[in-house]
Amino acid sequence: LFSLLLYGQILLFFCDVIGGTEVYPTLPETVSTGDTAWLMFATALVMIMTPGVSLFYGGLVGKTSAIDTLFLGFVTMGLVTIEWVLLGFSIAFAPGNSVFGDFRWCGLKNVTLIPYPARPHVPHILYAIFELMFAIITPALVSGAVAGRIKVTTWCIFVVAWGIFAYNILAHMVWSVWVNDSDSKITFGLLKRIGTIDFAGGIVVHVSSGFASLVATIIVGKPKLEKNKSEYPWSYPFTLLGAGILWFGWLGFNGGSALAANHLATIALTNSTISAASGFLTWMILDRIILGKLSPAGAACGMICGLVGITPSAGFIIPGFSIIIGFVTVLFCYGATHLKTYFDFDDKLDVFSCHGVGGIIGTLLTGLFATKSINPDGPNGAFYGNPIQLLYQGLGILVGALLSGSVTAIIFLIVKYVPFLGLQSSASEDVSLLIKNDDGYIKFTYQNFNPVNKVY
Repeated sequence: LFSLLLYGQILLFFCDVIGGTEVYPTLPETVSTGDTAWLMFATALVMIMTPGVSLFYGGLVGKTSAIDTLFLGFVTMGLVTIEWVLLGFSIAFAPGNSVFGDFRWCGLKNVTLIPYPARPHVPHILYAIFELMFAIITPALVSGAVAGRIKVTTWCIFVVAWGIFAYNILAHMVWSVWVNDSDSKITFGLLKRIGTIDFAGGIVVHVSSGFASLVATIIVGKPKLEKNKSEYPWSYPFTLLGAGILWFGWLGFNGGSALAANHLATIALTNSTISAASGFLTWMILDRIILGKLSPAGAACGMICGLVGITPSAGFIIPGFSIIIGFVTVLFCYGATHLKTYFDFDDKLDVFSCHGVGGIIGTLLTGLFATKSINPDGPNGAFYGNPIQLLYQGLGILVGALLSGSVTAIIFLIVKYVPFLGLQSSASEDVSLLIKNDDGYIKFTYQNFNPVNKVY
């Protein structure tokens, strides 16, 4: 009875929070149906990227860790969606100060089909759901750094806390645009106001997830369970399928960030495709030269790195520079994956090497190649006579790295020393080999699956 009363009070509280202006049954005339249709499709493309990440990671881990790794991505989708609706969107994009928004849009209260003045052509609620997909995939990327060893309960705590105190605040500083209540002037988040540019998430998504992965790897430590210490990738087909889904989804990730079906969306989609191909081929060539053989997983990583590198600049540069960005980004990412062996931490799936390093290089190259001839609302880069832009980009990287890394460290250190939580699963708690059928929980053996170690 007490529990029912408690839940009833909580439900009444949330009803009061989210009860606001009704969502209008028809689109206002100011909304562009073409832009709305494109953003709806782009939202679906970005959504499918998180299962793509899970497949990509799930194929690279050992066979006994595959289910755990796949599951973490789906757990992230559920948790972040609720956190974003109740709190995250308001912190990230509502009017407020230069660091975080206020709470006027909690529970999507007053977020309707009517466009927000700062984004006049698409429904406000559609923009909220589009940005939700970015908030989901960012912590999902971090899962690769601790795959096969972190407790699911600990992961849930991290995802929610990191989203509130790291991702949402960084998104506000880099992307937020709002209309002041007092004077109706357009105002920007801190880094955007300074001059940092990030078209689709080089800082907000990749630098933040990369440094969160680095810190998480160091604090969580190497695997304790013997089964997770020296396993080979169990399914390259999973990895290649996940990589293909990611390339497909990235066209909406970058193209949708134009928030309109216009020339910027076209340029962003084009740049993304070119850079992905450039990164793919560059990694293959490096493997052949340095290792004397080709690796399917390596080539897929090269494609991912090319897409990471182009993300911050997709809507700011001419297409020819996409080849250079894919090539240069992979050079640094490839080097980082090999240098990792000289340091005593186990970033199992090279999340920092690919996303952290790739996000840094891509963001800096944006400050070099950005041009007003492509995006009149953006600045020129150093190549076009504005070298100070490199400083602004570097400042954005520094803030993103420090914020994400420090929040990650605080979360994991707190959880580490809470007796009933902890970071890694023990043998008695490990459930990676359990699935449920009609008869209850049974052992699932991998007799039909063999590690794929062949290189070409």
